[in-house]
Amino acid sequence: MNWGKGVTLVLVAFAAMMGWFLVKASQNPEPLVTEDYYAEELRFQQRIDGMVKAQRFSAPVRMDFERKLVVLRFPAELAGEPIAGELALLRPNAPKADRSIHFRTDSGVVMVADVDLLPGRYNAALTWTVQGDELYTEEKVFVP
Repeated sequence: MNWGKGVTLVLVAFAAMMGWFLVKASQNPEPLVTEDYYAEELRFQQRIDGMVKAQRFSAPVRMDFERKLVVLRFPAELAGEPIAGELALLRPNAPKADRSIHFRTDSGVVMVADVDLLPGRYNAALTWTVQGDELYTEEKVFVP
């Protein structure tokens, strides 16, 4: 075999490998965390301000998760205060498993049944309003 056939063989093998990579890449799309990422970026400073406001309480919001039940426990000094908000549960590897829970409470405890979460990791983003302030809490959680 001469060098011309070797170069041709290498180029053909390289082109076949690149074609195989393109086919595999198109079969495995990488989902975005959110479709509206630009608007989310503009709201980022509001989230930072909400996180700072949420730290002024004696304890953070406690979030407990099971497959069918979500329990949110707000700081003790907020008992009796009207609290409203939204809990967004974002599954990084399966956007179709994302859940959004709207709530309103006066007792400082929110219990939501029949949520039907898949076992695994979620990013929990809690946006809540109390005493006229919008607060934000975020944590990574694991559903057993």
